[in-house]
Amino acid sequence: MFARARPLRVLAWFGMPDPLALSRAAERLGRGVEVVEIASNERLEELLDEEPGSWDLIFPSDYLVERLSVRDALLPFDPDSLPLDRLAPWARECEFDPGNRLSVPFAYGTTGYLRRSDFPDAGTWHDLFAPPQGLKVGMLDEVREVVGAALISRGLDPNGCDDASLEAARDVLQGQAPSVVRYDSDDFTGPVLRGEVSAHQAWSGPASKAVRESGGGLTYVVPSEGATLWITCAAIPANAPEPEASLAFLAGLMEPELSSLATLNGGYATPNDAARSLLAPEIRVDVTLFPDAETVARCSLLHDLGNSEQTMTDLFAGIQGPHDT
Repeated sequence: MFARARPLRVLAWFGMPDPLALSRAAERLGRGVEVVEIASNERLEELLDEEPGSWDLIFPSDYLVERLSVRDALLPFDPDSLPLDRLAPWARECEFDPGNRLSVPFAYGTTGYLRRSDFPDAGTWHDLFAPPQGLKVGMLDEVREVVGAALISRGLDPNGCDDASLEAARDVLQGQAPSVVRYDSDDFTGPVLRGEVSAHQAWSGPASKAVRESGGGLTYVVPSEGATLWITCAAIPANAPEPEASLAFLAGLMEPELSSLATLNGGYATPNDAARSLLAPEIRVDVTLFPDAETVARCSLLHDLGNSEQTMTDLFAGIQGPHDT
């Protein structure tokens, strides 16, 4: 059906989409699949630029969809060619891509933190940024999430990049730095489960799985000041080598059985309502995994900051470098 039998190349997050889903969707097209895992949107963008024309499908988050669309780096597609009716209504009208002309939401959730019982009965970002003496914490290795959380803790817009906002964020992160033993987006639940840190900034999907596995020994916190709401999408690079194959691959991954695997095995909330209906009742109603309306109302999406983002990146590098382990 397609010109070459080379493997389809994908830039994806660990466990999202599920590796088995990727291989099965590729097999249905008579193809293999090569997956390169990324732990940040920044790394995804770097690889996209380093190997142009090499990627068949990528999974950027909301603000990176914005940035890539401005660069005309994503392939527009006809939404009628995909089973979008399987998605929750909100996932078809995301503000960064209304009508799904460039992207399809595949996972969503909040960014809060996972804590052990030895951590105070925490409910705010302040508790994580100023932990009790002697307690160690971890943070994600993600510029926008870390700086965004610091801004929210000060009652500021997580997208704020004016001088005053960034100075406030720097103060928060510098004050926290002596208590931070790791900045890591690859494994942010294991250190909490093992007791290496008392709390770790975390994405809600894997955090919900860790809470279940702990038997109640861990708690996931969406801070009272608010948090970021993230939406990770599938998109096709504008220079994809075989756009027709990419589109067919994407449609295959939207099959309910395959979409549900990222929730079952990776703990990522799916916006695919048909896939969610296949989940066990206790998972379908898990409010850590599938945040309720009140929680979502307290959260904010991150947006592309254009050239101003470099200032935020420099701020984070200055905080992170001396303490990175």
